[in-house]
Amino acid sequence: MRALSDRRTRAVRRKAAQEIGVPHLGRIAHGVAPYIDIPQQPLPAKRRAAFEAHLRSIIAESFAKADGTDAQPEPPETDPGYAKRLAEEAPEPTVLNAACIACQGDCCLLGGARHGFLTEETISCQRWKDPGLTPEALAETYLSYLPETSTTGSCVYHGPQGCTLPRPLRADICNSFQCSARRQLADAVARRPGTGAVVAGLSRDHVTDPSAGAAFLRVVSVTAAGDVTVHDHLSLPALRKDLPED
Repeated sequence: MRALSDRRTRAVRRKAAQEIGVPHLGRIAHGVAPYIDIPQQPLPAKRRAAFEAHLRSIIAESFAKADGTDAQPEPPETDPGYAKRLAEEAPEPTVLNAACIACQGDCCLLGGARHGFLTEETISCQRWKDPGLTPEALAETYLSYLPETSTTGSCVYHGPQGCTLPRPLRADICNSFQCSARRQLADAVARRPGTGAVVAGLSRDHVTDPSAGAAFLRVVSVTAAGDVTVHDHLSLPALRKDLPED
């Protein structure tokens, strides 16, 4: 299926590259990602209230664990888990966002029922980094990053162009997990540094409609400077019978 998806989208990836000034697809990092077509909507009041209640609960738990006082925890420099988290918080190349924007966050759907995977340990990490933070300041920080619209039923931070929560504030799993499409794009970016990226998001069930123009596609480009273009006018070519199915 991977080879079929790659070949069916090659023409639209080439066209997207040309539209941002790259004449040949081989001169830019490119790839294919899954594509989910779920609408954006303002976060329902009930879901926002549930998320805020969870957030304030884990903040209170973090402070309560500090010997029952407001004393701040000391940074655990010798804790390998803490060091690993800091390393995973490091900024990644902006062009990798092309995979997430094209996909629209298949993996983020799992965070919908788990309040963004945020836990007391996540909050304690923030307090290690900034011992002066108060419970209210922490709550307001997290609430301030809720997007105006988020993907229906998904993580509360699942905005139209991916996660709206900065990497240092996320749960560990949100920084450590990399889907295969993003890993493959990262490899392509490493081979072609400084070129930008083009990704075709393609629904896994695209083979159910072999016709040209089937509604299973979202093509995204990100330039080396970080400019994002969603090429909505590009349409999916017909599924040729001679394409391999792996």
